[in-house]
Amino acid sequence: MEGLLTALDPRMPDVRLEIGLARAEVARRVATRAQAEQMAAIAATLREARAFPELHLGSTMLSPADAIAFAERAAIADLAVRLSLAEATVRAQAHEAETLRGLTPRIWEAFRAGEVPAVNASVVASLVVGLTEAAIVAFEEAVLAPAATLAPARFRAIASALRERLVTGPPAERHRRAADERRIVVEPDFDGMAWLHAYLPAEAAQRAMARISQAALQLAAAADETRTLAQLKADVAADLLAGVLGAANSVGVTVGVTVPVLTLLGGNEPGTLEGYGPIDADTARRLAGHAPSFHRILTHPISGTVLDIDRTCYRPPADLKRFVELRDVLCTFPGCGRSARGCDLDHTIAWADGGSTSAANLASLCRHHHRLKHETGWTVTRDNDETVWHSPTGAVRNADPPPF
Repeated sequence: MEGLLTALDPRMPDVRLEIGLARAEVARRVATRAQAEQMAAIAATLREARAFPELHLGSTMLSPADAIAFAERAAIADLAVRLSLAEATVRAQAHEAETLRGLTPRIWEAFRAGEVPAVNASVVASLVVGLTEAAIVAFEEAVLAPAATLAPARFRAIASALRERLVTGPPAERHRRAADERRIVVEPDFDGMAWLHAYLPAEAAQRAMARISQAALQLAAAADETRTLAQLKADVAADLLAGVLGAANSVGVTVGVTVPVLTLLGGNEPGTLEGYGPIDADTARRLAGHAPSFHRILTHPISGTVLDIDRTCYRPPADLKRFVELRDVLCTFPGCGRSARGCDLDHTIAWADGGSTSAANLASLCRHHHRLKHETGWTVTRDNDETVWHSPTGAVRNADPPPF
């Protein structure tokens, strides 16, 4: 196709334009069909795992119900490794596929045919949950055409409004269920910055924003204040959350910062902020020198490593545990993004098999992947200082390197 466009008479831009538009439309339909096929395959694989758990488990003493649950977990991890996806994404795609296939079959078939974009199909899957059978039929009939023609933002607005007219149940009860999902998420950004997202009940969010705005306006009234109102609000929010402004119930927190020794002496090598990544040398020096709530860890100026001392006890002492957390940064299962600070420490070579309690034999595993290693056919080996994971179905994947 590229060759055809190149060979066209340069005096025919209208033809080239039509061909380019047609290519984009065809490519979108092909990509949509491929996405639907992937989701269908994921859902089918998990159905097989639930039906035949022995394919994913080694010798086990699990009850039948637990065997099915762990087989599904093992299959999700297997798919995530093979497809380079997060396990949450695999689970979400399976859920969406099953929801669409079971509750809105016409939308599902239109999605598989490439007519309904993946993002609009996802919206449908999220909105039909909780509707009665009659309401689902009415909802699907009303959104079938808009799902194929409207851009995502407009479609979500229309579909959400329709759902509000069809949903049953007291609004207070629906709000209570939604409030159970409240959470805060940190999203790293560039240039030493990050987004902090809070999903809160509306009244709590409004009260928090009102307090932030009030404090920012008071600061803005100072004669020597040079920050914009937006900057002041951001600074006030950060200070309130960190307890800097002396909140009555503020909680002391500790965050790790790793600083190369030459940076402390004035070098420009970046430091590493736990849970975030590289930070500039000036910030690293400031945190290491003046913030008592930060652990200060000096790394070798050439290799960047910390000298490890082997231990002879099973349970890692606090200093070794802290070192492994800062070294691994995240759970060491391929693709997992759980912070190492909230993980278990696992002996790669089991203590019972002669494995030592040392940094070389300890790895951070979140509770989910720790149990997966011990309850299913997933295994891990060490090969030339590389950690290698083996799935029950034969997939082999090296542990991901630290993100920074």
